[in-house]
Amino acid sequence: MPRPLAWLRYAWRRHGATGLVCLALYNLFYHAIHRQARTGGPGDADPFDEKYGIDTSGIREIHTLDVLALPAARYAVRYGPSSAESIGARLDTLKIDYSRFAFIDYGSGKGRVLFVAAGFPFKEVLGIEFSRELHEVAQQNIARLPPEITRCGAVRSIHGDAASFEPPKSDLVCYFYNPFERPIMAVVAARLIARHDQFGCRIIIIYVDPRHREIFEETGKFEILDQSPHFLVLTTPPPQTGAHD
Repeated sequence: MPRPLAWLRYAWRRHGATGLVCLALYNLFYHAIHRQARTGGPGDADPFDEKYGIDTSGIREIHTLDVLALPAARYAVRYGPSSAESIGARLDTLKIDYSRFAFIDYGSGKGRVLFVAAGFPFKEVLGIEFSRELHEVAQQNIARLPPEITRCGAVRSIHGDAASFEPPKSDLVCYFYNPFERPIMAVVAARLIARHDQFGCRIIIIYVDPRHREIFEETGKFEILDQSPHFLVLTTPPPQTGAHD
């Protein structure tokens, strides 16, 4: 199906007739305001990408990606890179033994968060991304990770659906940058809580732009470690017994 028709079907399914009109008006306004940023110039290069010779910058709307035919596209949110500095700051303040934890970025896109997390001694660093196009860019970026800044175990981008992804049976640090709407977030949260209940895993949530924070808070399983209007850090209580496998 031609991309414009696929986008119309996607937008109609997600927003309905009234929402589709509002979305069209918003897009006209958005692209007019950001035209210069999209076309770019010599001074517009992303410093983080330039430093490492990678590609993690830029906004990608869902309708521009290879996912419109997927049911999960209805609940997906556009790709936009996190701030490398803010990611590093959040991870640096965690009072944990990183080697006991696997790190997961849900909706990992081009892999910027994976690149930063690789600088911490996590057991492993994983990203789950449902767009093959973004996943393949992430793989290329991971291949450029300098050995001298890599302190974790394996670093992987996984192409798949976050709602069906089975996280490792270990303590977890889970990163969300408002990657999807409530229906998928609720399924992901339930899967993480099941990991905690079944295996005693400690779960730490770093949630940037936490629009659906109540999904985690209403479970009664999490305590707030840190918060601001723009991010939320939650944790289940540390386990009382030995380490997990």
